[in-house]
Amino acid sequence: MVLSKRKTHYWEFTYKLLNKYVFVCLMTFFIHFLVQAQSEEKIINQQIWLDFYSHYTISDKVEYYGDAGYRSIITERSWNRIYIRPSFKSTINDIVELHTGVGLFYVFDKFEYNTLEISPWQGIQLAWPKRNRISFKHLIKIEERLDYVTEDWSSSFEIRFRYKLSTKIKLKNKWYIPGYLEYFLPMSLDKSQELYRNKSRAGVGLGYNFSPELKVAVLFNWQTSRSGIDEDLEVSDYAYQLKIIKVWTGKYLFSKEIIEDDYY
Repeated sequence: MVLSKRKTHYWEFTYKLLNKYVFVCLMTFFIHFLVQAQSEEKIINQQIWLDFYSHYTISDKVEYYGDAGYRSIITERSWNRIYIRPSFKSTINDIVELHTGVGLFYVFDKFEYNTLEISPWQGIQLAWPKRNRISFKHLIKIEERLDYVTEDWSSSFEIRFRYKLSTKIKLKNKWYIPGYLEYFLPMSLDKSQELYRNKSRAGVGLGYNFSPELKVAVLFNWQTSRSGIDEDLEVSDYAYQLKIIKVWTGKYLFSKEIIEDDYY
């Protein structure tokens, strides 16, 4: 009995120590990435992102969610993008979630060609570590991307891996700081096929909880990308984002308490 208690205490202590170690490493990595990001690329573009995220709880374990939005670049090479990304989430336990969905993207380009992208995807998300005022999420995704040039409906296909580290820091009076960094790893045989390609992305901002069902955040995002087929991945995009998060509740939905940290 005494030995069993000692083992339990040992594993609890080890878990807490590992939790603190991972927390410090993630914060250091996050800050280093943001500082390094501002000093590498040569060309700067300005973008505007408007995004709406909605969440519908179906059962204790399953949630339907998705996002839709509009993005535009404010330069001589002007383009506009609209998208919708319906998705499902299955909760395994307090840490592990399985995700799947499909993304539909349409780009209007004044100087190149319009494109339609259809991207089914699958992923796993780990919500760890968690502390009183700060939490982290790790999302690993695989995308199967099918791109069409709408002028002649020629197409290209690639598989892309993505890793996204998200964090939320709680402040006083319903305010919070959202942040993230993300890496992209395309597996295309011909990397010249994709006109709009990303390599890495990061963002930080300020959000406000109007209620457990409604959150609004403003973020400053940075990413390396290209906006034309004649460009290399040496462009820095600065994107100013308005992000609205809505959690729907009602008599037709499964009734459960909304966990504030679940949505950011």
